[in-house]
Amino acid sequence: MKIDFHAHVWNTQLDQVGEFAERLTALGTDAAVVLPIAPYMTNESIADLVKAASGKVIGFASVVPFAETTGIPREDPLTTLGHAVETLGLRGLKLHPLIQGFALNDPGLVPVVSAAGDLGVPVLVHTGPANGRAGRLQNGEINLLDDLAIMCPNTVLIAGHANPLSDAPYLARKHKNVYLETSISWARWGKLIPGLVRQVIEDAGPDKILYGTDFSLGRDQRVTDTNAVIDATGLPDADLALVYGGNAARLLNLS
Repeated sequence: MKIDFHAHVWNTQLDQVGEFAERLTALGTDAAVVLPIAPYMTNESIADLVKAASGKVIGFASVVPFAETTGIPREDPLTTLGHAVETLGLRGLKLHPLIQGFALNDPGLVPVVSAAGDLGVPVLVHTGPANGRAGRLQNGEINLLDDLAIMCPNTVLIAGHANPLSDAPYLARKHKNVYLETSISWARWGKLIPGLVRQVIEDAGPDKILYGTDFSLGRDQRVTDTNAVIDATGLPDADLALVYGGNAARLLNLS
């Protein structure tokens, strides 16, 4: 099974879930984790996508953890997350430090991130830079996950876009609750530096890597580019099976 752990259906594409599912199939992807960013997309809309996609979409929730730093009105994040998981059936939490206005090691994250662990769902956080002027780049530095992993040891933390040139593999090896997701940065750097992707997978451990592409409609190339650098590693089939879907199925409790 191939599970893309980082994909998007944007607000302007909510009526195109059928096309989204068809493109996944054409690209050889069995299912994709669709990640919203609160408050720009609701958890209810993600739950509707899951229902409409006939098993091709795995939905994550999002909450705004700090209204005071963003000026964005929000509901209580713990209540919102609990409803999203227990009532809507969403399977994880997405947080974006640059867009939502916080640093990844802010102790104020502990209540909502720990609540995700109590609910049995992982938290995927954006790491690294992002297009657009909103947010401070330093808020998304991957090394800040070192602190968050220590503060929230019972929550699975996934570094989105985990830069293979950073200390990411050491964080994954150090912390049993830290995983690395491959979108964008692995294809970019893997094409330039032969052997890099294999080295990072071996350093972190193949059981700590989650295949992701940042796919959305019109972004097929992101899938083919990511596939290319992972397939070129020459790793054993058993290791590739973990990266491409086995680890995701385990973390998401998929049958």
